Amino acid sequence: MEVEDKNAVIRFVVKNYFKQDVKVASERTGYTQSQIKKWMGNKTQPRLETARYFMAKALIPEFKIVCEHSPFNHQENISAQLKQMLNGHSDAPGIYVFYDSLCEPIYLGKANSSLQTEIINALGRKVSMAFPQTIKSPPSKVREIVKYISAYDVEGKEHSDYPKHVESLILRIKKPLLNKQLGGLTKVINTKPEE
Repeated sequence: MEVEDKNAVIRFVVKNYFKQDVKVASERTGYTQSQIKKWMGNKTQPRLETARYFMAKALIPEFKIVCEHSPFNHQENISAQLKQMLNGHSDAPGIYVFYDSLCEPIYLGKANSSLQTEIINALGRKVSMAFPQTIKSPPSKVREIVKYISAYDVEGKEHSDYPKHVESLILRIKKPLLNKQLGGLTKVINTKPEE
């Protein structure tokens, strides 16, 4: 099915998904601001593939590496360490991973709105695994086991919970020791919206 007014598609995407900001649209799509302005002003018409690409950039989330295997010390200020690790992504939705001293993943979690808040909450949880009786002082909180942290910004989009879906997929592939649930996979878009 061919799109009749590809310029309208570009205008719609810029208005509704790129904050009505041509600069943001340019950064996300790779097209120059000048070219986007020509399309929006009906001076030139984009190809069908370009209009589809714009829609994809608007609707498909961008996954950004925030930090990988950043050293963590539970005896130091946790908020300060996370603020530095998350480097401007503290309030972003995303996925995070805790690792032990051998860099084995021990916990995977999601944050629907704030990576920092969710990571702090997860670090404060009780350890949910048994230790051998020969260990006299087993760790009681997750933060005592964590030696490294990775975090990924997973942009939340309308009608979908991408952090949840990414977390569920990874949990099905490799279940870390401290995760209790396997994670279910569901359709991203369940039903067709009414016209």
